[in-house]
Amino acid sequence: QRRVHGQHGRALRLEDSYGVDLVVVGSTAVCPTTGARIGKGEGFAELEWGILTLMGNISDPENTLVVTTVHDAQIVDDIPANELTSHDVPVDVVIWVAQRVAKPSGVKWELLSPQKLSQIRVLQQLKARIEKHSGILLPEAASETLPPTAERNGRNWGRGYGCGHKRV
Repeated sequence: QRRVHGQHGRALRLEDSYGVDLVVVGSTAVCPTTGARIGKGEGFAELEWGILTLMGNISDPENTLVVTTVHDAQIVDDIPANELTSHDVPVDVVIWVAQRVAKPSGVKWELLSPQKLSQIRVLQQLKARIEKHSGILLPEAASETLPPTAERNGRNWGRGYGCGHKRV
């Protein structure tokens, strides 16, 4: 664990100045309607919250989001908010599998205008490949005028160089 920490971060000292906008806590069980959670019973999440607020790293505790992730089996509806102790930190956001929403798959060709397609080489290649293999012309959206930020002006965009860098 210590080796991984050194590779991906640095240890912070008590006097280091940094801001915390989002806190993720572990939970054994959580009630999404009250925000009440049960951790492992050692109070470490609450101690960390207390230290961060005391040192000013969490400058606005009322508006700092507290998030937890759990399995469906860890969702309970019988932890009343009035049973939270004075040091308990309720969660604002509970993420669990049952909340998973459908995500789109593939490219929505019918939403892609010829102008936008002309700016993205990989999409041009993919469209040509699909049309060649399927023998069917893919749909496209109506023509549009792209905003200036979307126009690439023939620079090395879309050719694997990124940000106008030259290939070495």
